[in-house]
Amino acid sequence: MNKDLNNVEELMKILSDTNLTNISFEEEGFKVDIKRSNVVLPVEEKIEELAAEAAPVYKEIKSENVGKFFYVDKSGNPMIKVGDKVKKNQEVGHIATIGVKSVVKSGFDGVIKEIVLENGSIADFGRTLIKVEAE
Repeated sequence: MNKDLNNVEELMKILSDTNLTNISFEEEGFKVDIKRSNVVLPVEEKIEELAAEAAPVYKEIKSENVGKFFYVDKSGNPMIKVGDKVKKNQEVGHIATIGVKSVVKSGFDGVIKEIVLENGSIADFGRTLIKVEAE
């Protein structure tokens, strides 16, 4: 019986030291089958949570017209810059088409992470103008 107990202890050690979930041993007059439950480790869940938290959510302000995109006013002062906080419906620039200015507004609150088009660049319909990290 003492030998059988030592065998079981050895099997349990092997099971705990490896990625095995099941181990069996059979000898004349003695049989043992040890199973480990398949438990999802909390570490895996935490990694997924951290990955989701680490990935910033960027929203895009897109052009609704065709023309030249401007975010610097006539006096040379930029209306926005990277790092600025913007509010929903805040004016962030305009698109000039044949002398007609169309105001570009943010559709959400957030922080400007990238101004995709340079001041005075051509903006096609649906083109991303600004990337904002949503709040």
